[in-house]
Amino acid sequence: MMRSTRTPLVVSAPADTYNTRHMEPGTEVLDSLLRQGAAQAHVEVYHWELHRWGRQARVAVQVDRPGGVTVDDCARASRVMAALLDQADPLTSSYLLEVSSPGVERVLWEPRHYAQAVGKLIQLKLSTAGARRGRLVGATDTTITVDLEGTTVGIPLVEVERARVVYEKEQGSR
Repeated sequence: MMRSTRTPLVVSAPADTYNTRHMEPGTEVLDSLLRQGAAQAHVEVYHWELHRWGRQARVAVQVDRPGGVTVDDCARASRVMAALLDQADPLTSSYLLEVSSPGVERVLWEPRHYAQAVGKLIQLKLSTAGARRGRLVGATDTTITVDLEGTTVGIPLVEVERARVVYEKEQGSR
């Protein structure tokens, strides 16, 4: 984890903390800088969130690339992103920058994440049917197709409150 040269306030927040990414004016510049930094570090931004507590901010960035990322990849991305953020200063407060992998049991946020997870077992929380688990067999920009215990069901993405990949131990491994 790379800290900026400013004095950050480290805050442990619950996972459901309000995400201001799409609401706060000026986040387009932050998004552009994070994506530019990721590209320079040879990774891509999987997801990012901006959390604010008073005059403090936390920028949590998940990076990925085909085959996954290493700790060194995350450290490199963090250094590049921190330099870009310090130079452009898009935030009006001190901040903490956290760069990590989305992990094996990654949350699926965007249509492209579902497309990348086709074939994997996923856990869903649906607005209409509660929690479900099934194999993701298809994904478009608006709908996912899931095999739920032998029944294939199309689910509009607007009904998905939360989804994540479920880790499956490989056949033959201990």
